[in-house]
Amino acid sequence: MLRDWPLWLLGVVDHPALTLHLLPVLERWYHPADAYRLAQRREWQARWLATRYLGDLAPEAPAARRWLWALAADDNRFVREGAAQALAAWLAKDPQAVDEVLQRLKTEATPRVQRTVLLATLALLRGTEVPAATLSRLLTELRRRGVGRRYRDLWRRVLTTVERRFPHLAPTLASSPDAQEWQTTADIPIPERLIDQVIGQPHAVAVAKIAARQRRFLLLVGEPGTGKSLIAEAMAELLVPDRLEDILIYPNPEQPISPRVRTVPAGRGPEIVAAARAQALARERARRGLLGLALAATLVTAFVGWITGTWWPVGVSAGLTLLLYRGTHSWKHIEAHVPRLLVRNHPHRAPFVDATGFQAGALLGDVRHDPFQSGGKETPPHHLVEAGAIHQAHGGVLFIDEVSTLSPESQQHLLTAIQARRLPISGRSPGSSGTMVRTDPVPCDVVLVLAGNEADVARMHPGLRSRVRGYGYEVLMATEMPDTPENRAALARFVAQEVAKDGRIPHFTRAAVEAIIEEARRRASPGHLTLRLRELGGLVRAAGDVAVSEGASLVEPKHVHIARQLAMSLEEQKRCREAEHDSAPNRTSRAEHAS
Repeated sequence: MLRDWPLWLLGVVDHPALTLHLLPVLERWYHPADAYRLAQRREWQARWLATRYLGDLAPEAPAARRWLWALAADDNRFVREGAAQALAAWLAKDPQAVDEVLQRLKTEATPRVQRTVLLATLALLRGTEVPAATLSRLLTELRRRGVGRRYRDLWRRVLTTVERRFPHLAPTLASSPDAQEWQTTADIPIPERLIDQVIGQPHAVAVAKIAARQRRFLLLVGEPGTGKSLIAEAMAELLVPDRLEDILIYPNPEQPISPRVRTVPAGRGPEIVAAARAQALARERARRGLLGLALAATLVTAFVGWITGTWWPVGVSAGLTLLLYRGTHSWKHIEAHVPRLLVRNHPHRAPFVDATGFQAGALLGDVRHDPFQSGGKETPPHHLVEAGAIHQAHGGVLFIDEVSTLSPESQQHLLTAIQARRLPISGRSPGSSGTMVRTDPVPCDVVLVLAGNEADVARMHPGLRSRVRGYGYEVLMATEMPDTPENRAALARFVAQEVAKDGRIPHFTRAAVEAIIEEARRRASPGHLTLRLRELGGLVRAAGDVAVSEGASLVEPKHVHIARQLAMSLEEQKRCREAEHDSAPNRTSRAEHAS
């Protein structure tokens, strides 16, 4: 039809950015009755326009619903996103349609349809028109089916929106397996988010969620292996990525030992560096071209002078070439004019930096030594600067375990940095050529998470701990949890998580998981289960290794019992040998008495 010529033109150009700006304007050309005809056209722009009408038609027209589900599995990503918006509009007008959506998920939940429903759910969560029961049923079905690795980031966005706007729906997403739903750990669903994988620390998890949402500091105090580092890493997933920046460092012609610092939105740093390097290379090519022309002119004048016997033009040409070389000599230092990307961040994911055990230079930044300090071979000062962990974590989480291992000077500098949220980088190595280099203040707006045991807290810098208490929270980690069905199910999920993380051991049978739970009872006080899960995870891996050595496809209880002997600690081995040694004389004396 003649009225479809704009769609035909857009299909020929096929520029997504231009198309998405122009398509809303084209809605004035069409009527909702054109939706079915547009849905059948080959141009994706036409099918996208069809989704703009199908959401309004779906509550009344079964044909519109059929076309909507067809477009939900379309090859084009933009069409599927348009179908998601139409699904959300349909459910907003007719919440009872959730039954049809769930039925479609059960019968034809292809990956594309699943992504479309996820996007529609996210659109519903951002609004308030749909009843909570409808959202709860959708979320429960999506969690039960599992979203797969392909759409893990999208599912995390859904979960974050649930917790922020509809906290009462969050319990419906808890993935604790029912006692009758699994036979091996392969049947146990593993939460996508790290914060949901934490076992037995409800208070710490609740505080961590608040701290991540409000960007507060956190001090985790507890025994090793209770989940402190997992909680810290999970906080990076919970942070809203709205403050992420790339940090660039530029040369300072006026004062070379004081490089300048600039921040740009995350993702733009590499583009700026590439553009500056291209410009510097263009200048170098121009320099070489000018020198080549000058040298050619000198050779020509020399040849003419040899023929004519007139040598003064040769001297003039050679002098001009020398002046040109001296005037453009500084151009050849390409890197001297190119900024350096000091910190690069992902545009949509807050960074997590584990600075445990770092020295002062690695934590706070340093300036490398330059062996060539003169003679035209020296490295530009801004290329000697190295960002510290506190700068690399800008906009994200900086985690420091065993905080007492930091020197008092490092703790003082750390306190200064988190107060000002900026810290200049200077040379920290005595005798280095970079000792005099000092940059402008470099941003380091981090969520600081410190961890340690109770003895570490006593050795912390008083000002640093006061800062954490004044602008954050202190959490004492639990070492045991009550022996309840819910907590036993959580330990079963922990075994499934360890198997998935390791990737080299088979899954556990239900009886083998019961053996692990029995070991958790043995390591705790009566009526409780241990939460020193790192040691328990060692037993899980040891049992898996025994099963692999025997060629078993699943880990059985016998493998767990063998692993208990193999994975004994040094103290347990020492006690066993002492017991054997004490019983040896008694056996000898009884044998002599019998003789």
